[in-house]
Amino acid sequence: MTETLEKEKLYTLAEYFELSERSEEKLEYHNGKIITMSGGTTNHSGIALRIGAALLYLLENKPFEVYNSDIRIQIIDYGKFVYPDAVVVNNQPEYYENRRDTIVNPLLVVEVLSPSTEKKDRTSKFMAYRTIPSLREYVLVDQDQPRVTTFFRNDAQHWEDADAIGLEENVRLRSIDCEIPLSRIYKNINFEQ
Repeated sequence: MTETLEKEKLYTLAEYFELSERSEEKLEYHNGKIITMSGGTTNHSGIALRIGAALLYLLENKPFEVYNSDIRIQIIDYGKFVYPDAVVVNNQPEYYENRRDTIVNPLLVVEVLSPSTEKKDRTSKFMAYRTIPSLREYVLVDQDQPRVTTFFRNDAQHWEDADAIGLEENVRLRSIDCEIPLSRIYKNINFEQ
């Protein structure tokens, strides 16, 4: 990005979208603050790609759409626009103000954990995602060991969590009624990195 973001400045949404369209980096919006997304590791990238590919394959003939980390999600109650690692929507996406790069109706959101984001992904980010009415499932994928945690909304206020641990396990995604083997998600991933 050629421009320097001012740390203490609160940006308007118009300024954010203008900056993000000119930026070579992904920019998130957090209630007036603009956050530059850092790059990932080969493990992070490989895992995100494999889980997205598995979702595409499993949902090929079902009424869902799968998107990668290029699609932004609006979290209205928290004044945020964020980039998850993968997103599934039921039927067709609904867009924020007709912006084809920003959706408001995720059904399932996937975040690949990293040491710098894990605590936030498990706490404050999850609290924000929970306010999206369409969201039924939140999936956290560890990149340092074969472990996937799912959080499934079984009613308006209650979430159930489950862990799949080990390459011989499958992660069950209840919101889209499918399972993915962890051996597929973690194929060729080097945990020693």
